[in-house]
Amino acid sequence: MLEFFLFLIGGVGYSLYFDLNPLEAILVALVVLALVLRRGRDHRPSKARVPKVWRIYCRLARRRKTAVAAVFVFALAIRAALLPLLPVPKPMIPDEFGHLLIADTLTHGRLTNPTHPMWMHFESLHIFQQPTYNSDFFPGQGAVLALGKLAGHPWIAVWVLCAAMCAALCWMLQGWVPPQWALLGALIAVFRFGVASYWINSYYGGCLAAIGGALVLGAIPRLRCKPSLWYALAFGFGLIVIGYSRPFEGLAVALPAVAALGYSVIKKRTPTWISIPVAALACAGVVGLLVYSKAVTGDPLRTPYAVNQATYGWPMTLPWVHTSEPRFRHIELQRYYDYEKETHDSNSSLAGEIKNSTLKAQSLWRFFFGPALSIPLILLPRVWRKPRLRLLLIAGALTVVAALTDTGTMPHYAAVGTGCFLAILVLCFRELSRQRYGIRLTAAALSIMLLILGVRIGLEQFRLPFTQKTNFFSWCCVAPMNPNKAPVLAMLEKNGGKHLVIVKPKSDPQNLFQWIYNDADIDASPVVWARDMGADLNRPLIDYFRDRKVWLVDPNLNPPLLTPYPASGAAGENAAYQTDVDVSPSKPGFHETQHPRPPA
Repeated sequence: MLEFFLFLIGGVGYSLYFDLNPLEAILVALVVLALVLRRGRDHRPSKARVPKVWRIYCRLARRRKTAVAAVFVFALAIRAALLPLLPVPKPMIPDEFGHLLIADTLTHGRLTNPTHPMWMHFESLHIFQQPTYNSDFFPGQGAVLALGKLAGHPWIAVWVLCAAMCAALCWMLQGWVPPQWALLGALIAVFRFGVASYWINSYYGGCLAAIGGALVLGAIPRLRCKPSLWYALAFGFGLIVIGYSRPFEGLAVALPAVAALGYSVIKKRTPTWISIPVAALACAGVVGLLVYSKAVTGDPLRTPYAVNQATYGWPMTLPWVHTSEPRFRHIELQRYYDYEKETHDSNSSLAGEIKNSTLKAQSLWRFFFGPALSIPLILLPRVWRKPRLRLLLIAGALTVVAALTDTGTMPHYAAVGTGCFLAILVLCFRELSRQRYGIRLTAAALSIMLLILGVRIGLEQFRLPFTQKTNFFSWCCVAPMNPNKAPVLAMLEKNGGKHLVIVKPKSDPQNLFQWIYNDADIDASPVVWARDMGADLNRPLIDYFRDRKVWLVDPNLNPPLLTPYPASGAAGENAAYQTDVDVSPSKPGFHETQHPRPPA
């Protein structure tokens, strides 16, 4: 009883304050309080009273391969059934456009794109224009989106990838817990990540890194007990997936797993030959990254991320990476740099670091657990007492530390540790089920999670935020954050023909969303988006695209104002340049020279 009262006072109070989700916290509090104050013994049902549904569930769980396949199909089906309520998402955030650029590049049969002659009008976040035109991300997510694009739409890949993640997590859990609990964990993953989270409702990524972590962690116990070539290949392929998606945070899972495998080989619990296919696959993955970096940056040891940082010096990076302020041509990029610098500087003091780390940890906790699923975590010390399971706890803790190390942390940064978090949750649920009222608490926690999921989806249809103004980085649901560009693009595509859209700079310094993202082959794109740089610098751009209809869009209005570009070009010299841009020599802004130099 004391444990539950501690949870009631501490855990629910914490969730109520930080999650800003009173309904879920209150439901958890009422359930826990009712079970604590309930008199009598917690009677477990006899075999004769076990529901038929439970017996069917157990039979399915014991057929391990069938269970994995069933989770995959179920995840596909439930998300497809919700398409009328949660339609195929449109890209909104710079990260999404970065991954989609890689996908479009790969579908054209090349690793990167040549620099466009008018590249200064196309600069934006998470892309660079020199030495080639590409995204700064690692190619894993983009490669998967390319497969979806070839199948008809990039989101097809996201949909299938999320279902594959849930199936991979089921397979991983089967190596650590009894099959019934493994299937339960997989179903939690389906409802937590595969229905309404931003992992499936955007093009950010998250699922791919989670698959890599699941393959590595799932192979470890199998290589200890029943080593085979297939498990070794799964381990090696998981390392490749981690390296191509979230390599830095992935070290938190990869290094402990490699150490555990090496220790098992040294102790003769795993045959030495297992290391050969693992090492071969890992080396092949490294070679692939070197080839990709060589094609994109010209140097196999220089990643696209390093080129982007050297060009634009974004401050929100790893704390030991020191960047210098470049000279920006565009006020919106300067504003985004100032935003990142302000965030970076807020971590300069110990108090600021503690405060921001706490806030970042909250977002991870809110996404992976939340109030309801925090109920069993009070039994975490009992899981730690079992040496066989400590690898999961160590890898999970290191993943959190690695994610918090970055100046700006979002849940998909810690995606590689999804298997760790889910396994810890299932193990705690298993321990909870052995306690008084444990089965009822387990059922209540899962029921509350499903109830909140339904409530959030329902409220989302009326554009009523449930826990915060926008739930973009929550596990449910995704509210549109930058919807204005999509209708303009849809209208232009419907009219047909080729268009050049020159976009005025936004006057609101807090509006950091970007409009300027183009396809890999800019010249062949039906719609080309370009930054307005004033009449003089717009003229060469318009002459280059002389076969297109030229538009001027003002994103500061709602809805945006789209008008034909004035023949005189006078509209390019708008008031926003005069009031928002410092044209001093230290910050040349838009009016630097007739032929601006690239950022240093």
